[in-house]
Amino acid sequence: MNVLVVAATKFEIPQVLQFSKKQPAVDVLITGIGAVATTYAVMKAVANKKYDCLLQAGIGGCFSRAIPLGSAVVVGTDCFGDLGVFEQTQFRSVFDMGLTPPDEKPFRKGWLQNPHKSLLKETGLAVVKGVTVNEITTNKKIKDYLSGTLEAVVESMEGAAFHYVALKEKIPFLQLRTLSNYVGERDKAKWKLKESVNVLNTTVEQLMLRLTKKIHE
Repeated sequence: MNVLVVAATKFEIPQVLQFSKKQPAVDVLITGIGAVATTYAVMKAVANKKYDCLLQAGIGGCFSRAIPLGSAVVVGTDCFGDLGVFEQTQFRSVFDMGLTPPDEKPFRKGWLQNPHKSLLKETGLAVVKGVTVNEITTNKKIKDYLSGTLEAVVESMEGAAFHYVALKEKIPFLQLRTLSNYVGERDKAKWKLKESVNVLNTTVEQLMLRLTKKIHE
């Protein structure tokens, strides 16, 4: 029985990297940044070894000012937020344009939903909507679409790709994020990077101990 922890960069999970060395049931995969790198790396990993659970860990941007920076959340549903076209000042996704059926597996109404309710509950964290983009959002119009129309709470560059692979391969999974900054805020003095990394690593370690214990019971 094995768990794979997935992260875009080593910077986000320094403690988890050390922790995993003492946990034979836990492997760590550093994918690189972005959906393409994530898809390739995770597919290669699951093709070479059987995993009982995949856990993506990373920091992300937050759309909601009601959530304090440094908070940890679990993403229950994610999507590719910029897969489409801006047309007449309005964004239309590939599903809106009829290029892809919104319920074509593994999508459900255009979203990549985590169906593993017991795993989501095990985290003890708020379950939120995520959105995955190729370009970090700074444009107000795009921000309004992602947070308003899509009702996304957290933004990343890898989440939907991770969900896509896990769903296609039928492997239970979790996407954990800590919120390092509010989307659109480019003054890094106002970010909580260090705090978010610390919270992320502590949260992942605690969850891994619980999950691996259950796996071996």
